[in-house]
Amino acid sequence: GPNRGYGCQQLYFEMERVVDLLADRLKMDPAEIRRKNLIPKDQIPYTTPTGGIYDAGDYLACLDMALEKADYQKLRQEQEKARREGRLFGIGLATVVDPSVTNIAYITVAYTPEMRASEAFNPKSGSGETAVVKMDPLGQVSVIINTVPEGQGHETVVKQIVADELSISPDDVRVVSGMDTFTRFWSVTTGTYSSRFASVGASAVAMATRTMKEKLFKIAAHRLEARVDDLELVNGAVQVKGAPERKLSIRRIAGLAHWNQGALPPGMEPGIHASYTYNFPCSTSPDADDRVDSSATYSFIADLACVEIDPETGQVEIKKYVTVHDCGKVLNPKIVEGQIYGSFVHGLGGAFYEEMAYDESGQYLTGSFVNYMCPTAVESPELDIGHVETPSPLTVLGSKGCGESCTMSVPACLANAVADALKPLEVTVDRLPLRPGDIWQLIRSARQNQASKGESRK
Repeated sequence: GPNRGYGCQQLYFEMERVVDLLADRLKMDPAEIRRKNLIPKDQIPYTTPTGGIYDAGDYLACLDMALEKADYQKLRQEQEKARREGRLFGIGLATVVDPSVTNIAYITVAYTPEMRASEAFNPKSGSGETAVVKMDPLGQVSVIINTVPEGQGHETVVKQIVADELSISPDDVRVVSGMDTFTRFWSVTTGTYSSRFASVGASAVAMATRTMKEKLFKIAAHRLEARVDDLELVNGAVQVKGAPERKLSIRRIAGLAHWNQGALPPGMEPGIHASYTYNFPCSTSPDADDRVDSSATYSFIADLACVEIDPETGQVEIKKYVTVHDCGKVLNPKIVEGQIYGSFVHGLGGAFYEEMAYDESGQYLTGSFVNYMCPTAVESPELDIGHVETPSPLTVLGSKGCGESCTMSVPACLANAVADALKPLEVTVDRLPLRPGDIWQLIRSARQNQASKGESRK
């Protein structure tokens, strides 16, 4: 079924292999042909022919950082030396756009423009997500989210966001992440998929918290006999600017809102809570030409791999792997690093291990993990990770998705590296996965072809 980076391994494998083949035909360096064709920062936001709107990014800076981190020119010199020694040493690149936050409208492209324009048609669009924030009488905060985390660390980031917004400790924030459609505000776009959390989930949390903070300020202004604009939040207390002795702690304000409701500003309802559903104005229906912005935000990845192949076994050694990401503002570096490593291993599986194989009669051959090979930590190299932070103008915190990322770029990057290593043998890499047996067969066939050509010349 659909998996991480759904559909993008195939898309970028084809695209990035073609880019390398074109570079070879034009006698250009693979890095240079990408540099000439990447969208410059000053042309973003950029609208694609199919309607996608790339919201933010510095693609060239990502590529340059990847090349610098890898010491690209030195690697090319090492490759020349390795080839003189008869070694199969390859360098691969991949530059990919990472879409996140699906606009549900894209599914309606399955219908004709005429059908979508009819009164009987029910349009679909949007990518909204809801968060609820509430404060108890002791000033403890509960946040209810619908992004249904499964280990991605949403709870940690939500605590961080709320604590930063309210100037309190993350220990004073409780996150409720279980989903119940009978008791929650939700829509057809609710859930955890398409790297939605950092863009839309985090934005909903931030906006709900800011809405709740406005109420805290209004109560404090009423009690302190000050204007809301003259207040600030410092170390868990609302105080008058320039007169820090005039202040009320958040805990005191929360207690007042629950236990002394008559002291609230006139017309204000008791308690402190807020909900917010965040959506993107760009998440609209397809136009008459089937153009649609199918995702709300777009990250970017530039990868570089250096590999060496054992010609006797076809085994690939990943000697270096650099991956640079522009996912907007990085909310939590450790969690983003974990997502990059996790997506890398997913991509590594697609490149070298995982395959749904069938025999000639249609019998499925990889129905268990005995036959369906997956990479583990043992097969995973250390990554050299870099970040270029170009905040998205569409999200509250400037952040964008990063959860699928390397799942998309790694198969293409490693395929290009293997193809580059086998280039002296005039081998074409046009399929995945590239298991040792497959690579050994490519080497064997190439040597046989070279031998026959030599015999024919005689």
